[in-house]
Amino acid sequence: MIFGGFTFGSEVLLGRIAGFYGFPIPAIHNGTSLADFVRARLPNNPTLGDRIRLEDIELVVRGMDGERITRIGLELEPRKRGSPLERSFAKLRSAIS
Repeated sequence: MIFGGFTFGSEVLLGRIAGFYGFPIPAIHNGTSLADFVRARLPNNPTLGDRIRLEDIELVVRGMDGERITRIGLELEPRKRGSPLERSFAKLRSAIS
């Protein structure tokens, strides 16, 4: 399974990525690292494959070192999710987190 079409180090600033790929973010987040931005929006500790949606893109946790996010994937055209199998997987992952 591929987690993100492009991969960046977790300390890259969200504003640089947003500017380059042309997706809008509030100016307050320009200086926020990808890892900090993603971590702040996840309900639990991050795990590989966790994703958050921003407009028409998704940021995906692609690398971890212990509890620290090390790599973030960027999907410019995220696939639609919600199949029964994906919902079951999400429930299972939540139950064991």
